[in-house]
Amino acid sequence: MFSPEWPDWQAVQREMSRGKVTALDVWQRADAAIARREPVVKAFLHYDRSGSRAAAASPTVGPLGGAPLVVKDLADVCGMPTTGGSRAYRRHPRRDAAVVGRWRDAGAVLLGKTNTEELAFGVITAPTTNPWDPARIPGGSSGGTAAALAAGMALGGLGTDTAGSIRIPAALCGVVGFKPTAGLLPLDGVMALAPSFDAVGPLAHSVDDAAALFHAMGGPAAAGAAARPRPPRIGLPDRYWSGRLDAEVSAAWQQALGVMERAGAQLSPLPWAPWARWRDIFLAIRRPESFWVHRRMLASERRRLLRPGLAERLEEGGAVSAVDYIAAQAERASLIRAYRRRLGPLVVAMPTVGVVAPRAGEERLALPQGSTSVWEALVALTMPASVLGFPAVTVPMGWSRDRRLPMGLQIMGAPGRDLEVLAVARWWVQHASPRSLPSQ
Repeated sequence: MFSPEWPDWQAVQREMSRGKVTALDVWQRADAAIARREPVVKAFLHYDRSGSRAAAASPTVGPLGGAPLVVKDLADVCGMPTTGGSRAYRRHPRRDAAVVGRWRDAGAVLLGKTNTEELAFGVITAPTTNPWDPARIPGGSSGGTAAALAAGMALGGLGTDTAGSIRIPAALCGVVGFKPTAGLLPLDGVMALAPSFDAVGPLAHSVDDAAALFHAMGGPAAAGAAARPRPPRIGLPDRYWSGRLDAEVSAAWQQALGVMERAGAQLSPLPWAPWARWRDIFLAIRRPESFWVHRRMLASERRRLLRPGLAERLEEGGAVSAVDYIAAQAERASLIRAYRRRLGPLVVAMPTVGVVAPRAGEERLALPQGSTSVWEALVALTMPASVLGFPAVTVPMGWSRDRRLPMGLQIMGAPGRDLEVLAVARWWVQHASPRSLPSQ
């Protein structure tokens, strides 16, 4: 949470409306947290201290008037550099990315740019650390945004999601992360990774905050997202994640299922395509698209500025044939049609990530199904929503047994049902034990 007395933006707004707190007071709280925690967390690539203070001293009136927010360094913010977390890129935009501009118009105070895995290509986000345990990763690629929120340095933030890059770090850091329906929000001014999958969305301290940030970005009105009169119908693709949950996540998931049943949710099994199918479709599309996005840089001297091995991994996409790319897009379209029909009124629930935050430097993890790469362990449960382009949100689900590491519950719905997905997430939070929800 942002602070005990102001756990989220909704609480701050109530205090502002009563005249008990000003935007500058809130900025000072964020600034103090940055001074105290940033040396260890390393969430920021650029902190505009003077500019954000000036904005907080005279905030624009609006639904986000005075909210201190951060932006992943893939999206342009006027007056701040955009690098994609890489030495190979550096531009100085004269205008905000479309969604950032909407936040600014709504009154947001933009603190700065947060770290991302270089070019958003990965799930680690070094050197950013997990605020709950600095020896562990925050996840990626929106790890800087998630870490900044979990450390109490901002009230909300912007992330991008290609295979789970909003939801993975949100889950590992214990905050809310929402990937909207594909194409719903504009990507103008946002550095691409794979345009077929890229999405932009909010990270926040509560579901209501995520809904408010989403609406301010151009999503549908959040009014009504806060209430759900009837328990949801939930589909469980349990065979899909079999063997992919570590002992900590498995225990928390079983408890979550019990909470859902006691709260009246209708749970039913849901057939799900195997991991290999999602992975193969994703890679056959992402590889050539990422190569195309960065082809000019790769053909220039700037490629030497990339971290070791990244240029070679990007260039793998140049070897994917047009036939394979088109075939993967066709298979993807088939899956989208099938799951649009299959979901109907259902939402899908599963753990967001099958493991607690890995230790920095770990390359493989031991799971019941066997040794697994960190990348596969982190993206296996988030990738389907990205391949389908369906809306998905992660909310806190529970804690590791030592109460040190959070984990997330993922809720996904059919395209266009973004507010329904957020409503089910809020329903979950209302019924979950307060002990399952992170505070710091």
